[in-house]
Amino acid sequence: MNLLFTLNETYLPPFYTLLHSIFYSNSREEVFDIYLMHKDISDNQLLRLEAFINTEGHSLHVIDCTNLFEEDTVVNRYYSIEMYYRLLAPFVLPDKLDRILYLDPDIINLNSFAKFYNQDFKGKLFIATTHEYATKWIQPLNNLRLGTLKSEDYFNTGILLMNLPEIRTKVTPDDIFKAIQTNKNRLVLPDQDIFNHLYWNRIGEADWRIYNLDPRFYSKLKLFFPAVYNQEWVEKNVVFIHYCGKHKPWLENEKYRYDLGFYYHEFETDHTYLSAYHPELEEQNDA
Repeated sequence: MNLLFTLNETYLPPFYTLLHSIFYSNSREEVFDIYLMHKDISDNQLLRLEAFINTEGHSLHVIDCTNLFEEDTVVNRYYSIEMYYRLLAPFVLPDKLDRILYLDPDIINLNSFAKFYNQDFKGKLFIATTHEYATKWIQPLNNLRLGTLKSEDYFNTGILLMNLPEIRTKVTPDDIFKAIQTNKNRLVLPDQDIFNHLYWNRIGEADWRIYNLDPRFYSKLKLFFPAVYNQEWVEKNVVFIHYCGKHKPWLENEKYRYDLGFYYHEFETDHTYLSAYHPELEEQNDA
């Protein structure tokens, strides 16, 4: 299976933990080709990352994106330029690839995603999820802001299954650059806004509770429907937990307020490559 990630060096800690969860939660017979788009991860870190991936029997393919965007491309708040890379991925990935699964690095994988990965696109360019519980009330505003007046959904870009040949025939890189410049004063969640602007009617929808579970909203499901949404349900059904928003379990540790942070910490402490991105631990061990 082909997997795509876009990140900077700051996100290496959760990225290692995500990879460990993927290797653990899927069949040992699965072989992953991991494509990493970046512009500033050091060669030393890339070598250590490749060693970690190779040891598990998988392959790393690094794509240098230094010149992919102009420096004045719109980025706001705590977002980095790497968020846009997924939009251009179909045009920089090898032509031989027919599909790829993009995952944000702030995710944990609990169950096999082989069925999700191999599904029929049914003519759609992407498979993604909405977080309609959070966006439904501002849908009319999003439609007006993004010029998608007939859209009933606003899709999250944290998990994207890409139909690469179809995307390449329907959109060009220039379409993406133009959309960013044209809408730059209206962007709130920049890459997500551009994604919805360009593709709103060419996206197949997956169940967010299974494939993009946000801990913040799981807590509400658990509160109102405890007989259905509980730890047993999570471990049996959920494929991806997505730690959306500013609060992250690897930053707040035991102070992370949501129940599902447990799974992140379980995978983080379970893998042995912590020193690959926490060199200060090596210094402590050497002292």
